[in-house]
Amino acid sequence: MKLPLIAVLLLIYVSSFAQSVNDYQYVIVPEKFDFAKSIDEYQLNSLTQFLFNKYGFDSYRERDEKPPGLKNGSCDALYADVESDSNFRISRFTVFLKDCNGKVIFVSEQGRSKEKDYKKSYHEALRDAFISIQELQYSYNGTSQEKKKEEETTPSNEASKEQSETKTKKPITPRLVIDDQAITEVKEEVEKITSTDGTYQSADGFYKLVVKEDNLTIFEGTQKIGTAITNDNKTYEVLTTQFTGKGYFENNTFIVDRTVKGIGVVKMIFSKSK
Repeated sequence: MKLPLIAVLLLIYVSSFAQSVNDYQYVIVPEKFDFAKSIDEYQLNSLTQFLFNKYGFDSYRERDEKPPGLKNGSCDALYADVESDSNFRISRFTVFLKDCNGKVIFVSEQGRSKEKDYKKSYHEALRDAFISIQELQYSYNGTSQEKKKEEETTPSNEASKEQSETKTKKPITPRLVIDDQAITEVKEEVEKITSTDGTYQSADGFYKLVVKEDNLTIFEGTQKIGTAITNDNKTYEVLTTQFTGKGYFENNTFIVDRTVKGIGVVKMIFSKSK
């Protein structure tokens, strides 16, 4: 009789988390986790955003352009964090979701991997941790935390309360869920990136892009200044200490659409060295 009881308690535990997580419309992912040495190290932050979107959340990185009304620090968003308890033999990651006041709303099961390659091990452990997030079956319920906060601090009569509730109850838009077939297709596209391997030089000669398998590294002279990452192998997020932008491959070139203040979009062209 103990096993069914444990199962019931576990179901209640997960359901209570789902209820509170469903009150939030967005998830904000940081550019760097505390245990990491650099921004988006091993593309863990990019993978975190990708997995949240995969399981129904509306996820943004801290530097991303956000929907109207959503800003960093907004109480309509949950703030993601990943903590590591890894050593040289095993990778262990736990995913946290906190509200705008730093209160922990959800903690995942610890994800683990014994892969020897660091990047493969970290990605496998993170995906393992996201299994418990997948089991939440998240669906935003239309509750605005910012509106609730205003109602708690502003006196109102019954009529205004009813009007406020009517405004906050918005229809839930069906979310796109990526199935296993789609993931397989993405992996196949990642494998094709090897055809773009090589060294690319910027037109002004100041910068160099080195492509090796799924890693795109940008240099200024001999100094590494950033990376380019992607979730679909079509467009890339370019993040360096000198510039940022959206990039893509075209024939034997890599083009970065860089936004320059006061000018607009400027195209940086990296040509593949022969």
